[in-house]
Amino acid sequence: MKKFVIFDLDDTLVDSIGGIDRWFVELTEQRALGPDGLAFLREEQQRPVSPAETFRAIVDRFGFSESPSELRQLFWERWPRLVRPVEGVPENLRALRGQGWRTALLTNGREDQQRPKMRDDLGDLFDVLCFAHDEGVSKPDPEAFRIVERRAATSLEGGWMVGDSLSDDIASAAALGMSTIWVSGGKELPDGGALPNEVVETVSEAFRILSSRCEAGV
Repeated sequence: MKKFVIFDLDDTLVDSIGGIDRWFVELTEQRALGPDGLAFLREEQQRPVSPAETFRAIVDRFGFSESPSELRQLFWERWPRLVRPVEGVPENLRALRGQGWRTALLTNGREDQQRPKMRDDLGDLFDVLCFAHDEGVSKPDPEAFRIVERRAATSLEGGWMVGDSLSDDIASAAALGMSTIWVSGGKELPDGGALPNEVVETVSEAFRILSSRCEAGV
């Protein structure tokens, strides 16, 4: 079994959605929006609309002095610092590396946006880091994966990809000959989409799969 694995970052290794909710709680406390205000923010997050529409709705609802774009900028400055690693991730990465695995991180976004999310020395636990937007590409573009391949000096074929996006992580990696683990977060696998090799609810289960396959030599 090839001991090479690429991980996604947001909502795979770190709880980005939880960071959004922490920002909502902070905003509610700072501006005395009350329980109803917090409920509105959480409901707004679930609406299937663009971020621009979400921030416009928030400004309109509370009469903030900022424009929607200014509020969005405040969010981007604060949110990455409220993101936390999923429980057990640093320990599991260290254990995986102790089994001889080479690990890579492939995430969309710029390094200055993504680094603050990587607490507990998370960045030190990868052999290769790729912040795709700094390279002028983004997943699911195969070139994003090829950049990791070149930096790792190994073929993607036979390696593993772990991520929460069926399109950006799973389908694109499978097309390059990688085995895949979809971190579903409890979502059902949709019909007609990409078919991962494994489906897990949390990344902790993905670590167990990789470790057990390694021990079994399959």
